[in-house]
Amino acid sequence: MTASDNPTLPESRDIFTLYDTYNMTVVVVFDEEPPIVQFIAPDGTYVDMENIRYRPGSNFIQYFLPNAMPGVWRMNYDPLSNTEITAPYSVYMEHIFIRNFEAAAQWDENGNIPVSFEVSADNDGEFVYVLHAVFTAPDNSIASEIVLTGGSGSLNEAHDLVVDTQTIQNMGGFMLRLTASVRHGQASVKDSAWLDLRLNAISD
Repeated sequence: MTASDNPTLPESRDIFTLYDTYNMTVVVVFDEEPPIVQFIAPDGTYVDMENIRYRPGSNFIQYFLPNAMPGVWRMNYDPLSNTEITAPYSVYMEHIFIRNFEAAAQWDENGNIPVSFEVSADNDGEFVYVLHAVFTAPDNSIASEIVLTGGSGSLNEAHDLVVDTQTIQNMGGFMLRLTASVRHGQASVKDSAWLDLRLNAISD
């Protein structure tokens, strides 16, 4: 929707200014009834208020603006019967979850282990990951860990790796720790998952 498509509302105010792309939440707080609001991006486009994700409360509505572009964001609104309307805002982080983290029951004579996993989130995008081999002491505390591999991928898609463990196959059994993260501006959200391979052995 463009500015010319949107009906004019009587009040207008700046609600926040961004210097990088973030997921933003705006809480419109009122004292009588939910006002009519319209968010305007820095490039002048109007947010589709019919499809925006929101969460209503007794005297507020929380609106979610994913991947909000840098610049000055505005809100046009009709206060209706309200005597006071505020619009505090903050960055929010979408949670990510590592799912279906699996490895072969045994690795081959070359120390290769097929590994698969998926990193799921509400929205599509990119993530980065690091896979560690973690060695434990007899009391199960972490004795040491080694980075096996790392990279990036697309959220909500299955990923298959062949991990080379040849350099550590004589160090005994170990656990795999997978850490995935998604960056939002200067902040990031992470998830980790573990696989216990301490009883596995190299096949003959």
